[in-house]
Amino acid sequence: MASKLSSGTVVLLMLTATVLLIAIRAPAWLWLLLGSFAFAVLYIVARARSRYDSLDPRFGSCIPPIYKPKPRRRPRWRRLIQAANS
Repeated sequence: MASKLSSGTVVLLMLTATVLLIAIRAPAWLWLLLGSFAFAVLYIVARARSRYDSLDPRFGSCIPPIYKPKPRRRPRWRRLIQAANS
């Protein structure tokens, strides 16, 4: 219930701001700012309501694990020579 109320409040504020900008004939930079804000809010709300998880293999777009190569060990005879020299 609270999320619907807050979503409604945000939508009402956005509509009010749009009507005011149209009424006062706002400059283009203000329209761009408002549009960017609206798209950001839309993206955040859509991601919050989505069940999509990029790391969940059920979605088929799983990020593959990063395999680190094992460090190569020096041959045993080199280790024996180094141990003998030190």
